[in-house]
Amino acid sequence: MAHLWMVRAGGDNEIIDLVESKNAVAIGWSQMGDLSTLRTRQQFKDRYNDCFPEEKNQSRINLHTGQIYRFAREIKTDDYVLTYNQSSRKILIGKVIGGYRYSPQEIHENYPHVRQVEWLQSVSRDQFSEMARNSLGSSLRVFKMDEHLREVLTLLQGRQEIVEEELNPPFYEEVKSKADELISDKVSHLGPYEMQDLVAAVLRAIGYRAVSVKPGPDLGIDIEASPDPLGFEEPRIMVQVKHRTDKVIADEMRSFIGALHKGEHGMYVSSGGFTKDAVKEARMCSKNIRMIDREQFIGLLLEYYDHLEPEYKTLIPLRRIWVPVDQ
Repeated sequence: MAHLWMVRAGGDNEIIDLVESKNAVAIGWSQMGDLSTLRTRQQFKDRYNDCFPEEKNQSRINLHTGQIYRFAREIKTDDYVLTYNQSSRKILIGKVIGGYRYSPQEIHENYPHVRQVEWLQSVSRDQFSEMARNSLGSSLRVFKMDEHLREVLTLLQGRQEIVEEELNPPFYEEVKSKADELISDKVSHLGPYEMQDLVAAVLRAIGYRAVSVKPGPDLGIDIEASPDPLGFEEPRIMVQVKHRTDKVIADEMRSFIGALHKGEHGMYVSSGGFTKDAVKEARMCSKNIRMIDREQFIGLLLEYYDHLEPEYKTLIPLRRIWVPVDQ
């Protein structure tokens, strides 16, 4: 009977485009080399200890070796697998069609442990139940999600269900990871102009004088910011905000660059991220362009949240809490 697994696309979602285009999932711990000759959990643990002698925390050793063991030994052909695209907020649903292989050149040299997958469907994270979304927020790289298999199969027009227990990660990492995803959900549900005003508010919290341009024809500038109230001092920052799941493409980046005048810096905030060609356009131009994706914006929001104006805190209401961590 089939099981359901989540396999993350790198620590910072950096290999999502590669795993999607190459129909595969992959994990790191590249120092461990080829795992195909290892059979037992103890063998995996011994290899891990040999490769990471500086790691002394036994709970972390067990946590990491458990994930590696599952990827290489427990995931089976015909199991279902999920991976998350943070920029588009979509979950890829696939089916495992191959065994474990060590292939450093296939996806990325830092992610050499590979399983072949047939991607079946891409589904918005919002289509999952709240309970499933909470589970998806786990900080583990590889974990079982059998309790949500029926829900996934319903999205694929139904098959069968199995339920088993899964090891929990350390409490702080679990809470933080889930909180990050829930904050991302709240940002995603903002309207375009709410997002634009929130970006301006974050810039003011940082210390700039920032004003949203009134809605109208899209001339490439949504926010004007500068260090002084009159806008004479440098750096003068022109901001465009795209709040959508699609990535900013090269033509859009060129239009934004063309709207900047001499002495102005550009800041492009895109919830959906940027295509490679758009990034290339920004890096090749003579003007100073800063690209901010969803995760980077959320990082700025959290860093300066205490200085945010009260009316904008109501858009993303957060409360600081203290949780115990392992030392």
